[in-house]
Amino acid sequence: MFLNTNNLPWLISKELRTVIHAHISDRFTACVIAFQCRTPAVGHHPAEIAIDTDGTIIFITSFSDAADFSEATEKTSFDFVAREARYDGGEPVPLDGEQGRYQEWEDAFVASSLAGAYRVAVAPILELEERCD
Repeated sequence: MFLNTNNLPWLISKELRTVIHAHISDRFTACVIAFQCRTPAVGHHPAEIAIDTDGTIIFITSFSDAADFSEATEKTSFDFVAREARYDGGEPVPLDGEQGRYQEWEDAFVASSLAGAYRVAVAPILELEERCD
């Protein structure tokens, strides 16, 4: 699957592209890449990145410090379809003007990924695949 970033309001780093490409599977046309922490540690947050059928990033969500998603609460979310961000469960804010906070998230996430902090699983998003049939 080719990663298409045309829908994003700002550029994503080459490093984040590399992390995503390392886990995109050709078996799925729409998928969620789940990054679970190997062990809870300060600065490492579980995250999900959803990719649509055309390779666009739908959303990126990171969660509170927890070993897995069952114990985690949403910490930061960038919804590129609705064009809004949410922080710590608060009200959505427009993505315009949120590039700095996004960059902070990306820098921390890429550093955690490169440090081997995550176990990664890729799962299909069935409802998106069905919509495109």
